Amino acid sequence: MLFDVEPKWKREDLYDFREELEIVEKALNSSKVTVVSGLRRTGKTSLMKVALNEVGLPHLYLDPRLSLNSNYRDFAELMRDSLQDFLRRHSSLAGELRETISRLRGFRISLNPLQVEVKWRSEGKVTL
Repeated sequence: MLFDVEPKWKREDLYDFREELEIVEKALNSSKVTVVSGLRRTGKTSLMKVALNEVGLPHLYLDPRLSLNSNYRDFAELMRDSLQDFLRRHSSLAGELRETISRLRGFRISLNPLQVEVKWRSEGKVTL
């Protein structure tokens, strides 16, 4: 749907971003960090969502637009919704994700300033 205000997920719904999409896809495949910047409401989120789908990288999408009066419940719901979306898109990774989460010892979130602290049961390297 071309003129829907929601961010796009499919290439055919992304209008006139062919060159930018190629650049972002190359960056996602070759670098550890990719930043897309620009003016508000110009298609940055749609560009990233389509690029991530096109390259097939498992990813967790967090929409950080919380209200100024956000609380822990709002952040927890954001995390829940993002994880549910991830598991819907990548159901084959559900077992690995459950295994990794089971190794958590502690998880702390502070909203002002925003900080996330994760403690693991073992000292070894944990990969997601």
